[in-house]
Amino acid sequence: MKLNTKAALLILASCQFNAQADMINITVDGDLSDWGIQQTEQASDWLPNTGVHYTIQDQTGGLGVRLGAGYGGQAYDAEALYAHLTDTHLFIALATGHNPETAQNPSANSFGAGDFALDFGLNGVYELGINVKPSWDTFGIAGGVYGVTEWAYGLWEDDTLPGYKKSDHPTSIIDGILLGQSVMAISGPKTGYGEWASDKHYFYEVALGLDLLRAAGWGGESFNVHWTQMCANDSIIVDPPSVPEPEVVSLLLLGLIGTAWARLRKNIQMQGLAFELV
Repeated sequence: MKLNTKAALLILASCQFNAQADMINITVDGDLSDWGIQQTEQASDWLPNTGVHYTIQDQTGGLGVRLGAGYGGQAYDAEALYAHLTDTHLFIALATGHNPETAQNPSANSFGAGDFALDFGLNGVYELGINVKPSWDTFGIAGGVYGVTEWAYGLWEDDTLPGYKKSDHPTSIIDGILLGQSVMAISGPKTGYGEWASDKHYFYEVALGLDLLRAAGWGGESFNVHWTQMCANDSIIVDPPSVPEPEVVSLLLLGLIGTAWARLRKNIQMQGLAFELV
């Protein structure tokens, strides 16, 4: 009987280990090494750990093409965007060549950093924004999470390129309701990353509770995370995986316990029958 109990416990332990194997420990400090981002001056530097959803551009395939990757030069390049969901938090990381303190002065062809925008249900409506707030930005608080009622958009109109839709590329929050606070860190300039190792890169990291997403209307459906500069020269989007609701996780755990208990009970009954036959 002790042996069978131990076997049942091992089944549960195995399930727990497999669930923990996909967990990634992230510290929001502007250092992306805990995401798996390396510094070896190779294109593969941008590939993250298993379990992270990502989009990588790094000027590949679009250098010099209007609104393509790298349009506007390194100063307006979005290299990579990452997202990781746990059952309690959303983590976001951005690598860009755009200095977050670039002044917003369109008359001098200078365009500042935009905010993170989230589109629940992938329907083109960006319900939630995370306020980056460079020095020129007069809206809200740094790292504030907002249910957005009005977005600013970039320079380009719908007829700029075939398939381009201005409303798909929000740049910064104009108005919204403050829902809470994220944790945000932005690095200083770094070199030595990726195929273009001499280029300067800036890393953003953000963490926010899923309760803030739900407060903005998220019901667990698929969503996009979007970022671009105020000019929208180089937009980048990533779609995180969906996360089961807490009730679903509880049901799955109960199912695993029930399966282990059923196996244990069957073994006990078989042992009792063998004892009676003897």
